[in-house]
Amino acid sequence: MNTKELSESYQTLSFQERLERLFREYPQDKILVTSSFGTTSMVLLHLLSKVKPGHPVHFIDTSYHFKETLAYRDQLVAQLGLTVAEVKAEPKKNRFTRENQTWRFNQDLCCFINKIEPLDKIKPNYQVWVSGLLGFQNIHRKNLDLFQQKEGMMKFHPLIDMTKEDLNLYRQLFELPTHELLHRGYDSVGCTHCTKKGSGRAGRWIDIDKTECGLHETQGWIKNRMAG
Repeated sequence: MNTKELSESYQTLSFQERLERLFREYPQDKILVTSSFGTTSMVLLHLLSKVKPGHPVHFIDTSYHFKETLAYRDQLVAQLGLTVAEVKAEPKKNRFTRENQTWRFNQDLCCFINKIEPLDKIKPNYQVWVSGLLGFQNIHRKNLDLFQQKEGMMKFHPLIDMTKEDLNLYRQLFELPTHELLHRGYDSVGCTHCTKKGSGRAGRWIDIDKTECGLHETQGWIKNRMAG
């Protein structure tokens, strides 16, 4: 089946059933799961802990996370019994962005070095990439299907049609913890230098023409931005 047919065949399933079916249809060691441990991460992580306990969750450690994000990660790991695999940039490249303060004048390059390139190195080992993107977060995500072909890899968004109300209800129903910064007005949390308070993703990369770090876009998109 192509991605459109796959999306249609999964559409009527519950969020948990979608994840269960994916693990039946693809080899477990070919399924890549990533999480930012941001304010909406708890639903996918909770589902994964029920469907496939112990399956690795890849966390991109940019070295610029809020301490509250790292604390939230540790809290969810303890509560859900998660196995976290850290993904990091090469030390010398990460050090360059720190000394150069790349985030001040070229946010795309900083994201490329600390997020995109490190994950690109492991993606060839997998067939399917599972992420917790939510359609209500921005226009780009709203238009995504459950399945997306992305540069030779199948991308799976099992929660893409979950509403904000669904998410809050799920969190309350299963008594899942909330990211501390959510209570301080940060609806979306990324790296410290590029995140401010704001509704939805309005607090990300304020005052510049940027809404995504590039992980969930094509390489052509990020290269064109850096070249332009």
